[in-house]
Amino acid sequence: MFFHKDSGLRPDDPPAPMRAAMILLAAVCIGIGVAPGPLYALLPYRVDYVPYTTAHVVFQLQLLLFSGLAFFLLLGLLKRTPTITLDTDWIWRRLGVRLLRGLDDASGRCWDAVADGTTGSAARLVRVLRSSHGPDGVLGRPLPTGTMALWATVMLGAYLVLSYV
Repeated sequence: MFFHKDSGLRPDDPPAPMRAAMILLAAVCIGIGVAPGPLYALLPYRVDYVPYTTAHVVFQLQLLLFSGLAFFLLLGLLKRTPTITLDTDWIWRRLGVRLLRGLDDASGRCWDAVADGTTGSAARLVRVLRSSHGPDGVLGRPLPTGTMALWATVMLGAYLVLSYV
């Protein structure tokens, strides 16, 4: 991306709030790098780490210099070539879209099956309840008051027996 010819496009400067945010965060990064003590003071436990020892600085400079050397030695391999580069983003651009469409279709079929089954079960339940509790059902016809009193007495007697057993 960075190693092909210049396209000549020049974008406008970012708005002032974006520049202010970048300047503020750059200042915070530099401040933490120069004086990390206040950041260490925020940690819940005491820290005995000194970042600017000679060994640590030399080691980090070696990493920086050798990565720069590898970059400049391999700069010729970084030139742009007129090829199509397949990256991992094809997973969500192609395969992911197909997978989600398939899941959407499958969930729609499952939802239709559940809705049809629920509707059928509810209709059967209504038919069963209407046959027993409806106007012509066994539990829907009016009973004499004496029969109801008898059954209430039997139920209370059964409860009394079970509570003392």
